[in-house]
Amino acid sequence: MNETPAADAATIEALPGEFEQLPMRYGGAPIAPDEALAVARRIARVQLSHGRKGATVPDELPPADALLVPWACRLPPRLLAFVRAKADMEGVTVTDVVTQALQAYANSSPGAQVAYKAPRQR
Repeated sequence: MNETPAADAATIEALPGEFEQLPMRYGGAPIAPDEALAVARRIARVQLSHGRKGATVPDELPPADALLVPWACRLPPRLLAFVRAKADMEGVTVTDVVTQALQAYANSSPGAQVAYKAPRQR
C-alpha cells in the first residue's frame, strides 16, 4: 500500500469514483470491486490530508477473509437496546447482525431498498 497521495496518483491508474462521487445508476448492477477500491482510495486520501496516522491508500481491496476492523457509527440508543436483546436471544453478536445487513445492502442494486422478510410463525 502506498503512503502518500502523490505516489499513489503517479503509479496507479485512476478508477471511476476515485476522485469524485460515483454516478448513480438506479437499478443497475451492484457495486463492482473496482468501484469499491476507488472509493476506498478517495476516502484514504481525505484521511491522509487530515493527518490521520496510519492511513494508507490501498492498491487492492482486502481479501474477503481479512481480519475485522473496528468502525464506529451512531445509532438511536433505543434501537441499539432492541438489537442487542434480539441478538442475545438468537445467540449471535451485533457484529453478525450488522455484517449480514450490510452484505445484503452492498449486494443490492443502487437505489434498491433492502428489506428483511421474517418467516411465518406456525
